This record gives sequence, C-alpha cells and structure tokens, in this order.
Amino acid sequence: MGKTTCAINLAFSFAKRGWKTLLVDADPQGSVGLSLSPSAQTYTGLYEVLNTGLHFDQAVLKTKLDLLNIVMAGKIPTNEISKWCSSLQDGARLAPFFKTATEAGYDIVVLDTPSGLHGPTEGILRSCSHVLVPQQCEPLALRSLMLTVDFLNQLQTENEEACSLVGVVLTMADAQVEDTKKIVEEIKRVLPPELVCQAMLPRDSAVIHASMKGMPLGLLRGGAPPPIALVFDQLAAELESKLDLVAPEQSDEYVSLVV
Repeated sequence: MGKTTCAINLAFSFAKRGWKTLLVDADPQGSVGLSLSPSAQTYTGLYEVLNTGLHFDQAVLKTKLDLLNIVMAGKIPTNEISKWCSSLQDGARLAPFFKTATEAGYDIVVLDTPSGLHGPTEGILRSCSHVLVPQQCEPLALRSLMLTVDFLNQLQTENEEACSLVGVVLTMADAQVEDTKKIVEEIKRVLPPELVCQAMLPRDSAVIHASMKGMPLGLLRGGAPPPIALVFDQLAAELESKLDLVAPEQSDEYVSLVV
C-alpha cells in the first residue's frame, strides 16, 4: 500500500467526517486519477490551472460524496513533464492555488505527490502546512524515512514556518508479526513517539479490489465496509487533533496535508 491509496482513502474519510476536502493529484503520472478512472488522463487539472490559466472551479471534479472534490493532475504533454516538474520545485507557483482553495471554503487539501524529494514533491513540501508519511513495514523503507525526516528538518532550518511532520502511518502492517513490532520500536526510537500514528494500515486484499473498481474502500458494496476502511476513519480522527482542526463552522483557514 502506497501514498496514493493512503491519500484517496484518507481524503474520503475526512469528507465523511464532515470536513470539506479537496484531493489533489500532484503526481505528473496522474496516480490518483489512474486509480479512480480509466479516462483520468482526459481531464484537465492542476497542470492547466497553474500553466494555462484555467479557472480553479473548472478543474474541480465532484464526487458521490458532497464534501469531497478532486483536482486531477491534468493533461501534461510528455515532452513537458520535466519542465513542469522543475517549475514547481521552489513552491512559489503553488501558493496561489492554496489561496484559492482557502477562498473556496476547503477545510483540508490532501495532496498525493510523486516519489522522491525533488520537483513537485519538494515544491509542495515548501508550501504546505503538514506532512503525513506512509511507511511500509520493511527495513529498506525505514532507511528512506530518515532521508525524508532529514529533508523536512532542513526545510525547518531554512524557514521556521515550513511544513511540519504530523505523523508516520505504518502500512502493510501486522501487529502480530515480530518484524512489524521491531520496525515500530525502531521508528519510535528515532522519532518522538507521538509522531507514530496509532492507526496502522494492514495488508488487505480489499485494497486491490477497491483499486480495480476505481473507488475508495468505504464505497465498496456488498455489506459493511471492509475493516481497513474503518482504520482510515480512525486515522482521520487521530489526525484531526494533530492538525488542530476545529468544527467547520468555527474555522476560516484550511490545512494542506501531503501524503
């Protein structure tokens, strides 16, 4: 289970819990779109808003959940991908987008980013407010986590108002497996324990099923939602306090969360 699965289902859970949520596909490959619709690459999106002047509202797609909207990656020409990624690296071009999201009344903006710490990912980390790191329960991924933490610390050194690490959520986890326990212990050894989310996302075939259906886990039919959908609800509830979210009618600010 990767960042895109986490972003889609966490955004769904936030919206279900009453927060006006915008899910943004900031991966030039369009990972969110490809997970939800075979025709995703035909939709305009972030690329057109920032690069061609498309109005924000024209890029926003509605979903079956009233409080959840999506902005796809957009129709990025193959020969423009490198230039597009470089143009986002300092984060400056993203500020107007976040400002518009605030004015549109969104409580939280969830962004799915490409792998690595360069290009769009670096730019978003420079301009968002909080970062959630999905961490697979395996030793190699643990090493990459420390690279991410070091990079976030560097951003904080450059700018005290830079994004903060809101938590690490363990994925592909099994609390009964000894290796999972060891990885949890190691993460808590190198990070403050409060940054390790209580909710852990297990291996579950329902994730593949939902992806094949092109929908969040919470919309799978055939009875009650799968248990892992409830874990995303628990994660959203846990993050609400970490993000200092208040009741929507009491708030006039949004939170930008990178996954």
